Amino acid sequence: MAEKKKNRRQIKKEILGEFERTFDVPRLDYEKRAKPIRDKTKLFGVLAAGIVYGLGFAVGMYGLQSGAVDDRVFSKLVWVMMIPATVVGFVAWMIISNRREHPIREEVTGYIRDIEGEEGVLWRYAPILSEFKPDDHISKRVLQRSQEKLFAKIAPEDYGKAVTEIHAILEDSSDNPLSLDTVEAVSQNLGRAA
Repeated sequence: MAEKKKNRRQIKKEILGEFERTFDVPRLDYEKRAKPIRDKTKLFGVLAAGIVYGLGFAVGMYGLQSGAVDDRVFSKLVWVMMIPATVVGFVAWMIISNRREHPIREEVTGYIRDIEGEEGVLWRYAPILSEFKPDDHISKRVLQRSQEKLFAKIAPEDYGKAVTEIHAILEDSSDNPLSLDTVEAVSQNLGRAA
C-alpha cells in the first residue's frame, strides 16, 4: 500500500513537472497581465467624462449668467449632463482599454497556438479539472475546444483561467491528493502525446 502511494505521489510530481514544462503559467495569466492596463485606462474614461461634463456645465453657467436660463433649468441641466458624460467616459474607456490590451491578446493567442500545436495539449489534463472543479463550465469548454482542435475559438483569458486552475490544483494536491483514476487518466492522455 505504501508503495502505491509513493508511486502516485511520484506520478503526480511528474505530471506537475510536465505541466510546468509545457505551460508558462505567468505568461498565460491574461487577467493578471491585463489588470494594470485596465486600471490605467479607467483614468482616461474619467477624464473624458470630466471634459464632457465640464463643457456642459460651462455652457449652462454661461446661459445662467447671460440670463438665457433660470436657476431651475440650470440645476436640471447639471443633472442631465451626467448621462452623456457617463456614456462618453465609458465608451472612451472601452476603446482605449481594448487598444492597449490588443498586443497582450495577440501575444497570448500566438503562444496558445504554439503550445497546442496540431493535436492540442490542454485537454490532456481534463481529468484533474473534472475531479476538483466539476462545475467550472468555462474551463471545461476550453478543454473541449482544445481536444476538438478549435484553437481559434478559445479566448485567451479563458485559456489562462483553465491553465491557472489546473496548475493550482496540481500544486495543492499534497493536501488534496489526486485520485488513482485521475492520475492514470492523465498519464494515459500524456502518453498519447508522446
